[in-house]
Amino acid sequence: MMKSGKPAYLLLAVAAGTCSPAALAGFYTGEELYELCSTPRSSNDYLEKTYECIAYITGAVDAFNTTREVNKLKSCIPADVTISQLRNVTVDYLRDNPEERSASASRTVFAATRKVWPCPRTRKR
Repeated sequence: MMKSGKPAYLLLAVAAGTCSPAALAGFYTGEELYELCSTPRSSNDYLEKTYECIAYITGAVDAFNTTREVNKLKSCIPADVTISQLRNVTVDYLRDNPEERSASASRTVFAATRKVWPCPRTRKR
């Protein structure tokens, strides 16, 4: 319990002020995600970075699918797609489109998956 008499929101404001602008804009850029996902096997932190890469990509895809579901749309990504395929599609896209790496990582994951598994066009009412 805080006994200083200062409002709790002041502490939140101070804590928020310690976040870097990049962290507030998004967790990763496409460049940062590409670096994570391209960590050489010989690197001491290969496993950690590989798990972080996969976790980010699958989280982004889950968010895309949830958004579609909320809007009563089916996922555009086939149900039998593996996590490894999602990673490979994302890394290939980032490798082949270096000009896109300055965008947010979530945007690049979205672009990569839509390029390989495009959504069918829906009619506008």
